[in-house]
Amino acid sequence: MFPANAQVRFGCFLPVPASPVDKLLKIAKVNEDAGFDSLWFPDHLLFIPPGIVPEAWSMLAAAAVTTNKALLGTCVSDPHRYNPAVLAQKVATVDHLSGGRIILGLGAGEAMNLEPFGIDWKNPVTKLVEFVSVIRRLWAGEVLNYDGKFWKFKNAFLQIAPLRKIPIYFGANSRRTLKLTGELADGWLSIPLSPKLYAQRLALVKQGAENAGRSIDEIDTGIYLYTAVAENAEDAYKQIESIKAQVIPSPDLLEASGYDVEIPEHIRSLSYFRALPDPEWIEKFLAYNELIPREAAIEFSIAGTAEDCIEKIDEYIKAGAKHILLINAGPDPRQTLKVYSEKIIPHFKKTT
Repeated sequence: MFPANAQVRFGCFLPVPASPVDKLLKIAKVNEDAGFDSLWFPDHLLFIPPGIVPEAWSMLAAAAVTTNKALLGTCVSDPHRYNPAVLAQKVATVDHLSGGRIILGLGAGEAMNLEPFGIDWKNPVTKLVEFVSVIRRLWAGEVLNYDGKFWKFKNAFLQIAPLRKIPIYFGANSRRTLKLTGELADGWLSIPLSPKLYAQRLALVKQGAENAGRSIDEIDTGIYLYTAVAENAEDAYKQIESIKAQVIPSPDLLEASGYDVEIPEHIRSLSYFRALPDPEWIEKFLAYNELIPREAAIEFSIAGTAEDCIEKIDEYIKAGAKHILLINAGPDPRQTLKVYSEKIIPHFKKTT
């Protein structure tokens, strides 16, 4: 259960695919030392934009022994590339290595990690629900004789148990998965949204929780966002403007936010979750980037001076966010980290 009176948490999304493996581990430690409460690795086979993409659970195992206190999670794994028993064992092992700091982030899947490799992902949400049920039963020490839609087990059990009840967070964006988050998950990992859209989607998570006899207070409600900090706000805004299509990952979000932008039909269905790293998709992605208004990208991110960022984070907290996961896109990433460490994080630790 997430304590109702807990302070807001700050997480750091490690810069995959921008950094090599050894540097990622150093960045993880630097961010922990800077005051970030959690560190997150994407669980990808491929990534857009391209670069070095290491295996997430190997990275988490290494980070578990090079950090001391930060929570460690995936944002997110999926039920298609793993047998639930195999992933349950992996996660329990890294939980031991970390001294009980692991979070399992799960989602319905992304095309780039599955389709090029011939991995079936039909009925992804139904599969996700079964996956969670199986993995929790294995962690609880059950001997499974199970005949499910996607997996079958005979006298199956694990010989390692996690140190604690490992929280499972859902990367959820559709109405169905948002409600399932409220029903089943311990946390929610939202894609970048404006504060207004975040509050609207959180209402669906709350509805799902109430349907299951739960309280939204039991759920760690998070969102990952791009951030850029500079003494001159315009320098930070330019950084966000350069990555607009990453900040707002699908055209439907513009319409939902009230931006009157004419999106050509061949781009309208563009979605990062259906993206494939091929020239055709990248061409559409670049065209979409040019259509996004600058002010929209700023609305969907945390950018500007330190004071601007504090004000914007406060908007997300008022919208219901308890866990702010940040992707450092600052013009000087080290300076952005320094400002968070010395000004922004202390501000919220003192006032929440």
